[in-house]
Amino acid sequence: MPLFVPVIRHYRELGVEVILTARDHSQTVELLDLADFKGTYAVVGEHAGRSRWQKIRGLLSRAASLAAVVKGSPIAVAVSHGSRSMVLAARLLGVPVLTMFDYEFTETRIFNKFSTRVLVPDTIPDEVCDSIGLGKSWRRKYPGIKEEMYVRAFVANDGFLPHLLDGRDVSNGSIIVFRPPATTANYHDERSELMMVALLRRLLDDDGVFIIIVPRTPEQAAEIEALIAVVDPGADNYQILKTAVDGLNLAAAADVVISGGGTMNREAVLLGVPVYSIFAGRLGSLDAAMERDGLITFIRDTKDVDLIELKKRDRSTPMPKLTDRVEKFVIAEIDKFL
Repeated sequence: MPLFVPVIRHYRELGVEVILTARDHSQTVELLDLADFKGTYAVVGEHAGRSRWQKIRGLLSRAASLAAVVKGSPIAVAVSHGSRSMVLAARLLGVPVLTMFDYEFTETRIFNKFSTRVLVPDTIPDEVCDSIGLGKSWRRKYPGIKEEMYVRAFVANDGFLPHLLDGRDVSNGSIIVFRPPATTANYHDERSELMMVALLRRLLDDDGVFIIIVPRTPEQAAEIEALIAVVDPGADNYQILKTAVDGLNLAAAADVVISGGGTMNREAVLLGVPVYSIFAGRLGSLDAAMERDGLITFIRDTKDVDLIELKKRDRSTPMPKLTDRVEKFVIAEIDKFL
């Protein structure tokens, strides 16, 4: 996720040293390379597993490794979006912590208890913040959604899709970009996987669509390939991506985006692309607000996959104009520690 790209570039252009770390999971390292940060970050830790105890062990192990990597560096503030291991490492070293998150029903206790400052979207009501232990004195609310920080600078590459599909002609069909649920996340709900099966049955049976599937890990790619072999073994109207690609160009090339997560959905909304979500977990305040505004359609039952409109979108409408309001807010909060 390229969330902090504009912030990192801002400080590096000012001559401020930024120590960048990444966990080797879910294409994070590949995405950093795509954002031209190759050679400027340290890879620390990997995904520890799905079980609660594996997650706890992985959390503590990565926190210790992070602390060891940056120990002795004159760090003014540790900044992350939802990194529990960074929060613990920074506290271990006595470094101030600025944390961002935008889904209040994940495990937030570490963020809320140990962060010096927490930034959340203003769609999360004060009473919800209070109920999860996010105190008024250290929470700050930013306007809009975090994806505005980098989507606002996006310029589409017209040659992206032909190159991605290696010249395959899909001009007569609708391009459906599908991002499966985050099956290893602590907020995952198994109902999302049932809806994924129903969704794939419908999409693979439709000769008028071409599906680009964006798995989160190589393991998930293999699982989906095996699932398709059972659901529709003769289908050839799909491609499973094997490497990370520019997510904004991918969303911009789509006629419809369907995702079990949140980031790609919100990116697509900002690009003016119709969005459907098969996320089956507890609905967060931000997603609820976007649903009320008609920006995202949530599919909550397997039978509802038939409600998805698989048609070409009108590309004559320009991309919504975005401002730098979120970027300015985040930089202003970081500046308070410098």
